Amino acid sequence: MKSAVYSISYSLFQITQGLVFHPYQTMQPLVKDRVFVWMCLIPSFTLAFVTVAWRWAVVPMVQLFFSCTQAPWGGCGYLSFFSNALTFFCLYWQSMLLYLLFRFKFAFSS
Repeated sequence: MKSAVYSISYSLFQITQGLVFHPYQTMQPLVKDRVFVWMCLIPSFTLAFVTVAWRWAVVPMVQLFFSCTQAPWGGCGYLSFFSNALTFFCLYWQSMLLYLLFRFKFAFSS
């Protein structure tokens, strides 16, 4: 049972890594095999998890340890920049994966 969990975790990590670094080559076998096609929603899951973690952990910790109005490094203004950059990246990544999903789905159905 333990080796099955390790094997599945390894496969999911490899697919996620492939979708980040070379999505075009990774989406082709995902669409052909249809087993892990749900993995194209990884950016949405990532954005949901990061949003919850951001609001419940990161922002309160920064506000607890730093004064947002008197910080020499610009205060909490950088928090919104990082949040917006991460959100934009996840939305762009998700739109690209959905485009590739439909493109390969139509290409392989013919």
